[in-house]
Amino acid sequence: MGEKLKELERVREKGLKILKDNLSPVELIEFLQIISNGNGDYTKEKYENIEDISIEDFEKYLEKND
Repeated sequence: MGEKLKELERVREKGLKILKDNLSPVELIEFLQIISNGNGDYTKEKYENIEDISIEDFEKYLEKND
């Protein structure tokens, strides 16, 4: 890992520690969601593979994630 990447990782870790020390877990998650750039087109992608999921697979998913 290059020196620049090591420095960026150090800064990232320091920033996350500051956030963790000053925000509740819920606030930390909300903050990270606010600043997340995100990518893709959610509106288009959410329906893209819907036909690929069977009712049985969906029920299994619900059982595992209940």
